[in-house]
Amino acid sequence: MITTIPPNLQTNSTSQASAQVVANEEQNLQNSNLQQVVKEIILRHLVNRSIRQDEALGTVTGVQIMDLHDSHLIVNHDQDTEQFAASINKLPVSLLVLQDLRSGKLKMNQTLTWLPSDVRGGYGVYDQPGAPTSASLQDVLFDLLNHSGNTAVRALVNYGLGGAAAVNARWAQIPELSHTYLQPLDASRFYLGNSTPHDSLWTLGQLMATQDNYAVFMKNAMATNIFTDYGVRSQLAGNDWIVLVNKVGILDDPTGDNRHDVGIIYNQHTHQSFGYSFMTTAPEANAAATPQAEQSLKDMGRYTLRFAGDIPAPVMHPLAQLHAVAPERKILY
Repeated sequence: MITTIPPNLQTNSTSQASAQVVANEEQNLQNSNLQQVVKEIILRHLVNRSIRQDEALGTVTGVQIMDLHDSHLIVNHDQDTEQFAASINKLPVSLLVLQDLRSGKLKMNQTLTWLPSDVRGGYGVYDQPGAPTSASLQDVLFDLLNHSGNTAVRALVNYGLGGAAAVNARWAQIPELSHTYLQPLDASRFYLGNSTPHDSLWTLGQLMATQDNYAVFMKNAMATNIFTDYGVRSQLAGNDWIVLVNKVGILDDPTGDNRHDVGIIYNQHTHQSFGYSFMTTAPEANAAATPQAEQSLKDMGRYTLRFAGDIPAPVMHPLAQLHAVAPERKILY
């Protein structure tokens, strides 16, 4: 005899199985959400500890860490407090260059030419004695983002974007850059001016928002930048699934020593992205403040990288290149 299951029982059985699958998925989602909440609480605790250590020594500290999937803030401390931006303001300069490339006003293969008096010392290719005083915009832009070139930013501002006043006028039209500006001294010279954790992270997000050829070029320049033993990049575990795109700002000045790091961490396994902006201005009068600020960038970077899934490997992969970083004094561009 062949036994068949009555249709009503088949339906009930299927419905029960489907309900169980839904219940299991809901439970898994709840567990996953709970784990994420716990991880965020731990990250906030660790980062806030570093902030307190900085501020106990008189260091102005601004921090923003954001889940870029839904733009919710994980850590937000003095995000709108202005600090001297140092090389971090090379990011909003790059944003204007990106806009002009997309509009056709600038071309990657056009030649920029500058004077020997435009040369500024630094880590850039064009900052070195005997370096050429002309190059393609593409090469100058790469030098700006990969080597943090100081001659490069002067060349782009003065010979590509119409000068510091023109740059400030354009930034002033962008509400998200309300605390970002250059400090012009005259028609051709300027300091890199001020910014905030909010403004700098927003800018980096805009640079990476649309992955056309220009944005990919900038992404690759920052993802391979030379500052491998400084700040967040120095804390990478060596896993090949974590991509870090970042820009640092390092400056010593009587008004305060700046140690900044702004970046986006992307996990290629989970497809999650997290943005961070760490900005510190330490009083030169306190000899312990600047070393602590430098350490806090490493500590906060390590916490954020591990939160994003950069798990230390049993055998650390060696860094491709160590680059000794010495802070600059305040540069007049």
